[in-house]
Amino acid sequence: MLMQKRSPWLDRIGLLFSLLLLAGLLVAWLRLAPALTGFYLFAFGGLASVLMTLVFAVRRLRGHPLGFAGFCSSAAGILFVAALLTASGDGPQINDFTTDRQDPPAFVHARTLPPNLGREMSYPADYAAQQEECCADLAPQNFAASPAETLTAATLLAEAQPRWEVVNVNPETGTLEAVATTMFFGFQDDIVVRVAAAPSGSIVDMRSKSRDGKSDLGANAARIRVFQNQLSDQIR
Repeated sequence: MLMQKRSPWLDRIGLLFSLLLLAGLLVAWLRLAPALTGFYLFAFGGLASVLMTLVFAVRRLRGHPLGFAGFCSSAAGILFVAALLTASGDGPQINDFTTDRQDPPAFVHARTLPPNLGREMSYPADYAAQQEECCADLAPQNFAASPAETLTAATLLAEAQPRWEVVNVNPETGTLEAVATTMFFGFQDDIVVRVAAAPSGSIVDMRSKSRDGKSDLGANAARIRVFQNQLSDQIR
């Protein structure tokens, strides 16, 4: 079968979509645009690249050469699908998780941060039942250490977390608040850890809430589990 000529306009479209995907990653990673802007560029370029990958594949089967643009579209499409498969997770369509669903730790300092001004920061009442179904293991932690010792340990641990910034520690209320930032897109989640006195020592609760999106793909629940496991190892 003779190889047919490439279609210049298809090549240009395929290359454009590939560049959009790359641009979304770059502007978000370099913090040149809001996280959602970078994500939307990435998602649009990725979905379009998947479509163009199919188009180029069909044309290739019909004898058309792949070319540089076709290669770029295919690579971008594969990258996008791989990113989706890596990021996908089970869980309800919620983005706010806590270890105390009856009395969730409250965000206080987080409300004063510019990105949160005017934002509803309370734990939605209907999230409790949804969280119970997927993450019943998220529960308070009890330690024999005093509240002051536990808060100090929790603060040191929070400061050591990669991509966390501790923004407030209040010994009077026994709370610390932090902001976690994702590596590529720069999405930010607000975190609060509450330490209270208990008959046997201290009790620790935690809450992690995303600023963007309706679902966090399990990120906040996973963050709480990791922190709790590390805190248990640190306080013995």
